[in-house]
Amino acid sequence: MNESLDYKIMDSIVVCIHDTAGFGRKAFESFSLATDVARDLGVDGDDASDLMVEFFERFSIDLNNYDPYRYFLEEGCNFFSFRRAKDRRGNIPLRVGMLYLALKAGRWDAQAFEQAKFSDVPLYERTEDIPIDGYKIKSR
Repeated sequence: MNESLDYKIMDSIVVCIHDTAGFGRKAFESFSLATDVARDLGVDGDDASDLMVEFFERFSIDLNNYDPYRYFLEEGCNFFSFRRAKDRRGNIPLRVGMLYLALKAGRWDAQAFEQAKFSDVPLYERTEDIPIDGYKIKSR
């Protein structure tokens, strides 16, 4: 993904994540389009479900092609999850860039979003740039 980033859209995604699941104190040191919502931000299980429901509703995004089991593990231990197809075991990273593309497109396109390449360059360089209060970025 190499187009210029619309920070108004990105900031609204950050606020949605913050309102629903929160961020760790150092999240913005490396927060990028390549950030994996589950593995990097620690959002999984019920928290992931809450986040994605809020995301789709808040931004009126068509979710017909969205399957949460592709991206997130279930809450707790499910002994029957091994019976799911391999691509439905929470192994596919759901990246912040995928949320950005979904918001721009108004729909979830799993195939296109999963094939997209996202930059790991941090999105926010200064503390003042972060759209929510209470987070700091150390000098780079």
